[in-house]
Amino acid sequence: MTRRPPFEPRPGSKVRFGPDGSVGELIRSSPNGEEWLVKNRLGRFWVSTMRLNPADEEAAAH
Repeated sequence: MTRRPPFEPRPGSKVRFGPDGSVGELIRSSPNGEEWLVKNRLGRFWVSTMRLNPADEEAAAH
């Protein structure tokens, strides 16, 4: 198993979040940096940074 570099959230990055592994795009960080506004096909959601995972390119295409 190879280690991934640490994930640095940036606006426009594709991420997986939520219990179903939804894929969305980061919009902006909250003022305190503890959450990110994430946009996907269902709307926009504030998501804790602890629940964000990078989405690989293959998953982001679906």
